[in-house]
Amino acid sequence: MAARILIPPEAVARDRITVSDPAQVHHLLHVLRVRPGDPLECFDGAGHSYVGRVLQRRRQAVMVAIEARRGDEAPQAVRLILAQALIKPERFAWVVQKATELGVERLVPVAAARTTIRPVSGRLERQVERWRRVSREAARQCGRRDVPQIEPPRPFDRVVPALAQDARLIMPTLAVPAVPLKEGLADLRGAEVVAALIGPEGDFTPEEAALAQRHGALAVSLGRLTLRSETAAVATLAILRYAIDT
Repeated sequence: MAARILIPPEAVARDRITVSDPAQVHHLLHVLRVRPGDPLECFDGAGHSYVGRVLQRRRQAVMVAIEARRGDEAPQAVRLILAQALIKPERFAWVVQKATELGVERLVPVAAARTTIRPVSGRLERQVERWRRVSREAARQCGRRDVPQIEPPRPFDRVVPALAQDARLIMPTLAVPAVPLKEGLADLRGAEVVAALIGPEGDFTPEEAALAQRHGALAVSLGRLTLRSETAAVATLAILRYAIDT
């Protein structure tokens, strides 16, 4: 099986790819130990991938000869957005990884009323970049040709109205009366974009849930057990993905 790496679109020139990012070059030379003639797949994060073979390896760059190109993937029948409340960093990174594997197009970190982890302004850019690195690596491993858009954190009361303009909202919650998710899926029929709103530890407040409902969010139940925030996110996305793809 060919190794797989992410490249910027500008790395492609006619029938050649020049991998010059120092981290990628180091990975190819010293971790994968590629040699001329070895197969290699490159994808640009925007929906294109290239299958080829290593042509030349140098300390500063690895040249790849393109043998086949794969164009844009067919668009998903329903595009998925995850609006995930901020939780402990290692758990949030895990959600980013799994959401990427489950085909999420956008991930919006949300600061909710009961969020205990607050982004520190001086560290915010580094934190978002870490999430993006996790997403890029997950996309590489799972075979995606694109990479989800990871946005900076925003307050819940700003996220919901913005998402409601383009997406149907679904909100697993115990804060207000809810219908079983199985029943709620019928209400999503015909939607082109679905956004899942996932609360923090302690769930959304009743006021937040009511705000989301005023913007059309459907409150759903994931069963009789109380799930962790990250478990609720993955369970909801997996069920949506199954319902969409079958």
